[in-house]
Amino acid sequence: MNYFIVGDIHGCYYTMRQLIDNHWDMSKEKLVILGDMVNKGKHTFAVLEYLLNLQEKFAEKVLILKGNNEFLFERYYRDPKSITLSVKQKFENYNLDYLQVLDWMEDLPHFYENGKVFFSHAGIGIDSYPPVSQKEINILFNNQELKNIDKMQFIGHSVVDEPTYDSRANAWFLDTGAGYGKKLTAARTDSDGNVINMIQLDVSHKDICKFN
Repeated sequence: MNYFIVGDIHGCYYTMRQLIDNHWDMSKEKLVILGDMVNKGKHTFAVLEYLLNLQEKFAEKVLILKGNNEFLFERYYRDPKSITLSVKQKFENYNLDYLQVLDWMEDLPHFYENGKVFFSHAGIGIDSYPPVSQKEINILFNNQELKNIDKMQFIGHSVVDEPTYDSRANAWFLDTGAGYGKKLTAARTDSDGNVINMIQLDVSHKDICKFN
């Protein structure tokens, strides 16, 4: 099974739909979301509704990883002070039960690996030592240089202008600034993580918040 690996979406629903609907080949590829689905762009709740439904419908074909923004989102909405009637209504407007969403988000894996590839949101820092736990917080927030772990790594988190390969760490960086109104990127790879091609879309104006 090949992979279709999507960088940080950050609430850019319309751009995400264009990317997935027009470029993901479900018959041949596993969809991998590298975390940071939420915040910054206009449509966090629409993104959550779509990806939750997609994963529920095609569980074996859709892998969604946790990013630092999911960690912060879940922690924020666990606070009873944050769950006002209007906030509950916002979830309900997208057919989302806020507690179910938070539980799902809490349980999202921090990484996925096989013998050749390693997917995570922010990567394994150079000072980290194996084995890496699924509850390891640093892999969500890491800003260190990446450690070469003898597998091809795909990460988001660190914004780059174009998808960037770090030969020292054997890692691809795929966050091309969708949350800042720039581009959303996906990498199409074979089962060993060898890149077949990159797809980049300019972020739709419908996804950009005014502060961007």
